[in-house]
Amino acid sequence: MAIASQGCRRVERVFHSTLDSPIGTLWLASTPEGLVKVALPGEGENGFLAWLALKFPQAVLIPAVSENVEFHGQLDEYFRGVRRAFDCRVHLAVSAFVRRVLEETRRIPYGATASYGEVASAIGRPLAARAVGKALATNPLPIIIPCHRVVGKDGSLVGFGGGLALKEWLLTHERRVSCASLTQPALA
Repeated sequence: MAIASQGCRRVERVFHSTLDSPIGTLWLASTPEGLVKVALPGEGENGFLAWLALKFPQAVLIPAVSENVEFHGQLDEYFRGVRRAFDCRVHLAVSAFVRRVLEETRRIPYGATASYGEVASAIGRPLAARAVGKALATNPLPIIIPCHRVVGKDGSLVGFGGGLALKEWLLTHERRVSCASLTQPALA
């Protein structure tokens, strides 16, 4: 997955769409450079639109499923259990620290978890577990950048913007798919 940074260029158009999924309606937004936002059901349309207005105040919002078809397809494959990693274009406007946290979080294997402290250590900041948590709380691309795979140091489910029930659902889904693929007979 290529992570583009916004830099100084002004975004003029944001394409938005909705996707029905097993966890409810997702709201997606992209720019010509890539996916900028996935809003989970708990955030809702109002939270999604408020986020877009804050991040892209000058942009024209354009309803456009066709511009987001790549992202719809990859999310659909994830929910069907045939995609374990996302390789879609993403476009993030975040600080260097948040970018490092998100890039490290993206490396957590499908169906696995890592603690906030482990992510902090992996980015060279072993005492920054709380800062990692705060960075992940701002993740604009949940599921795509799998912050649901980050857990407490004792393995407990903590801190997910979509709620702990959704975090548990996503982790259970990934583990179920991983277990099913281990028991599938190999194709000749």
